[in-house]
Amino acid sequence: MGAPSQVGSESSSVFFELEKSFRDLENERNLRVLHAGDLSHLYLNKKSEDYYANCRFIYIRSIEHYLSLFPAEDTLEVDVNTPANVSGWDLKKTLIALLKGNPEPLDWVQLKDPYAGHDEFPKSLVSFALEYCDPVRFALYHYNRLERQKHRFDGVSLTEIVPERLYDLIRSSLVLRWYNQNRYQGVPPSRLMEIAEATFIRPVLRGEIEELVERSEAGMIKDVVRPAGAINDLILSELEAGPALLARRRRAFTQETASQADRFFLKWAVVPKN
Repeated sequence: MGAPSQVGSESSSVFFELEKSFRDLENERNLRVLHAGDLSHLYLNKKSEDYYANCRFIYIRSIEHYLSLFPAEDTLEVDVNTPANVSGWDLKKTLIALLKGNPEPLDWVQLKDPYAGHDEFPKSLVSFALEYCDPVRFALYHYNRLERQKHRFDGVSLTEIVPERLYDLIRSSLVLRWYNQNRYQGVPPSRLMEIAEATFIRPVLRGEIEELVERSEAGMIKDVVRPAGAINDLILSELEAGPALLARRRRAFTQETASQADRFFLKWAVVPKN
C-alpha cells in the first residue's frame, strides 16, 4: 500500500505513521486488521492545511479468543503518535451491525488509500451485504440521521451548521435518493461526489455540492456554514419522503442468514495475511 500523495508532504508523513501504528497494533494486540481507512475521504478529494485524520478499521482476533467466557471488548480506541482519531470494530460486531441495518462498515471498506488490511476483504464484505442484508434498513439508517437533525430547520431552511454535519446530511439525503432511484437494490458508493454522480439530481444541486467541497478543501470553511438553496431543498425533500420509506417491507432475518454470517466470520478468522 502506498502513500496517497508525494513522499515528504505532511499528509504522507501522517499516512506512514498510521500505517506503522496499525502494524504495531496487530503485533501488540494479537489481532489482524482487515481494513483501515480515513473517513475524510468520504467527503473531500484532498486534505486542507488543518487536516486531522479520522480513521476507522475492522479487525478480527484468533478463533481461541471468541471461545473465552470473557472475551475482550468488541471496539478499540487506539492512541497514535500523530493528530488522529482512530477507532475500530471487531468483525463480529461489524456483521451484527450490518444485519441490523447499520451501513457504516460498508462506507469504511470503500475508503481509498487504506492504511492496512486484506486486499480481498472490502469486496467480500460488500458481497455479503448485497446477498444477506436489507437495503431498506440501510436506507432507514440514513433517514433517521436526517430526522435527528430536523430541529435545525427554521421554518423551511436549515440553520447554520458545522461542515462535517452538513456533509453527513447531504450524503445521507443522496443515499436515500439513490436507493429510491435504484428500487432499493445494491450498495451505493460511499464518497460524497461519487454518490452525487451516481444519482440523478439537478445541475444546480450538483454545482452547490461541488462548490461546498471545493471551499472546504481550500480551507475557506472554518466554523459553521448555512447550506445553499438546492442543498436545503434536497434534505427537506428526503425528510418529507420518510413516511413512504417507513411503510416499506423489511427483509426477514432467517436462520440461513445467521448461518451465512457465521460462515463469513469463520472464513476471515482463518484467512492468512496478504
